[in-house]
Amino acid sequence: MRPFLPGSARIPARPSLCVVLVLAFVLLVCCGDQSPSGRDRPDMLRVWLGKHGRAPEEYILSKFADHDVVFLGEYHRIRHDPVLVQNLVPLLDRAGIRNLGIEFALASDQRLIDSLLAAPAYDEGLACRIFWDQWPMWGYQEYVDILRAGWDVNHRHAPGTPRFRVLGLNSRADWSRVWKPEDLADPEIRKTVRPEGSSDSIMALTIEREVLARGEKALIYSGIYHAFTRFRQPGDLDSTGRPKPSSFARMGHRIHERIGDRCWVIALHAPWPGTKGYEDQNAVRPLDGVLDSLLAGHARVGFDVAGSPFGALPARTSYWGRAYPDFRADMYCDGWIYEKPLRDYLGVRVVPGWFDERNRLEAIAQIANPDPRAKRRTLTVEQLTEMLAYDADIPRRFARVR
Repeated sequence: MRPFLPGSARIPARPSLCVVLVLAFVLLVCCGDQSPSGRDRPDMLRVWLGKHGRAPEEYILSKFADHDVVFLGEYHRIRHDPVLVQNLVPLLDRAGIRNLGIEFALASDQRLIDSLLAAPAYDEGLACRIFWDQWPMWGYQEYVDILRAGWDVNHRHAPGTPRFRVLGLNSRADWSRVWKPEDLADPEIRKTVRPEGSSDSIMALTIEREVLARGEKALIYSGIYHAFTRFRQPGDLDSTGRPKPSSFARMGHRIHERIGDRCWVIALHAPWPGTKGYEDQNAVRPLDGVLDSLLAGHARVGFDVAGSPFGALPARTSYWGRAYPDFRADMYCDGWIYEKPLRDYLGVRVVPGWFDERNRLEAIAQIANPDPRAKRRTLTVEQLTEMLAYDADIPRRFARVR
């Protein structure tokens, strides 16, 4: 039936361009964005993932076909993350990728690392010393065992064949002069904390020297904040109270500036800071919970964020979305790895005997939190061990994730 239009004898056979534009605007306003950028299009995301998702190990290795540096960024202290890296070592070696850079060892300890991986027998004591040198408060077994994985690969090599290297990336830190929060405001004291330079600058320089200058490739395993290549982590608040992106160049920024899109950053699935900030109690599921909902019950999987429908996902519930009203997932990273639901996550384990009376005072002096360390001189070996275990209690830390 033809509708009645006042003042018109008939409906034109074809609508005018003006009418078409008006109708398009009305549909856009009423129906909203129908792109696969949120919860309204889970089926399209699921179909894409079914076609393009891969096992995490296979996904990571595939990225070396057209990238020289692949960053693997973690939350920290989640047990299956360093275990994944351990399992990757023989696969990387077999694929001809013989460099694994880690945040958790010092660049200045590279000779020790090389000697450990070349030794006829694995030296657990030396492996622990390497990790202690980086920071006494990082005595976790699954991280130390990355060195064992490197030794095991080299132990199986035929004589004269290229050796696998685990590269210590970090700069040396010394917290022994920081005993109260005000000390960090003293520029002279701050200089003593990182005498070699910032973590990010030294890590980037080490990658350039040990990998890029040799025309080689590397997997770089670190905290996700160090791995950012384009994303600028929010820091201070602006005049309106909105967090503003930091101008500080992270390791990933520096390498991206050097080699551009020859690097690729993969995020390991973990909570994000909520809109109120970085504290654990504010943590939220990443990307507004879309991934947790979509991947519940899904097998372990790695997939592209950049250039895929996942790249348009927002972060309205996260600090990232508060800092960037136009936030998209592909601003944050290039790829993603999901292994299991957050409720099933476990923390890493403290190395047995990590602390003893011989190193107790040194460990206390290197606790990074100065609030108030002067009262901690009486901490016992048992209490220090409990501190490490408490920090690695991932079920407790994730219990409030919304």
